[in-house]
Amino acid sequence: MTWNTMKLPVSVKGIVFEEGEVWLRRNERQEWELPGGKLDPGEQPVETVERELKEEMGMVVRPIAPVHAYRHTIPGSADEENGVLVISYLCEMLDSTGDFETEGESGAASFRRFALDALDDGVSMPRFYVEAIRLAESAAR
Repeated sequence: MTWNTMKLPVSVKGIVFEEGEVWLRRNERQEWELPGGKLDPGEQPVETVERELKEEMGMVVRPIAPVHAYRHTIPGSADEENGVLVISYLCEMLDSTGDFETEGESGAASFRRFALDALDDGVSMPRFYVEAIRLAESAAR
């Protein structure tokens, strides 16, 4: 028997709601996305989302549950020609320093909260992130 052994990088994202809004990160492609990043060797996805949100946004979070998984293809990406598996976790913010990483591993970034109803009104972001946020919103109720 032959198995298909496609190898994909794994990126873990955090969905953090604050005052009825969701935190997003503007990336080097000028798209909004959920904050987070790739697994480090030996790391579990929960550890990744905790580490990444602390590094990027100065937030201490408690991952509650994974709410969405999606294989995302980024055209022209050197290390993700088959895509990247993006796992999104609903997270509870426990603490925040307010320190944001504006120059990260993948380039310049900015962070902002968005009202949930604004996500369908021209926010430049891959559609699967909106789906993940909607699922997290339902799970958080």
